This record gives sequence, structure tokens and C-alpha cells, in this order.
Amino acid sequence: MVRGAGGSLSGPLLSLPAPRRERALRSILELPETVQILSWRAVAPVMASQLDGPGRGLNLLSREALAAASVLHARVVMARGNENQLLRAALRRIDSD
Repeated sequence: MVRGAGGSLSGPLLSLPAPRRERALRSILELPETVQILSWRAVAPVMASQLDGPGRGLNLLSREALAAASVLHARVVMARGNENQLLRAALRRIDSD
């Protein structure tokens, strides 16, 4: 393991030029007042209902994103070059249902 190299999620962030990386980190750490947390009571039943449907084959984090998108009728944005094709296909399935 190389310390500071970053993983698949943090690598793209760590590869940014220092000023841009600092702005990105600050925007994550200093969330605006309008950010709300979606309750697991709303997400978990949807995740469970999607196990044999669009959520089949997805990891837990992708299933959570799929369920949250379903509950909120929201669009999921993925970093360019780091797209999850299984999640993208599942999102298309719920959009067409």
C-alpha cells in the first residue's frame, strides 16, 4: 500500500491541483444548511424491494444510491471515469418502470 495514493474513490480527488483539491474538500466538509439526511426507515424497505429487481448484483453502496434515487426521484451523478455501469443500468431500469 502506498500511503497518500488514494483509493478508487479518493484517487480522483487527490489527483486535482492543490487549490482545486482544497476547494473540493472544503465544500464537502462545510455542507450548506440545506443538506438533509434521508432516514434509513425510508431507504431500507426500498433497498429490500429492489434486491431481486434492479438492485440485483449491486454492492451495498450502489443499492443505497439506487434506493435513495428512487425515494427522492433524484438523479445520481458519478465522477467521469469512475462510472458504475451496473448502477447506471439499474437506474435506467427504475426510470423505465
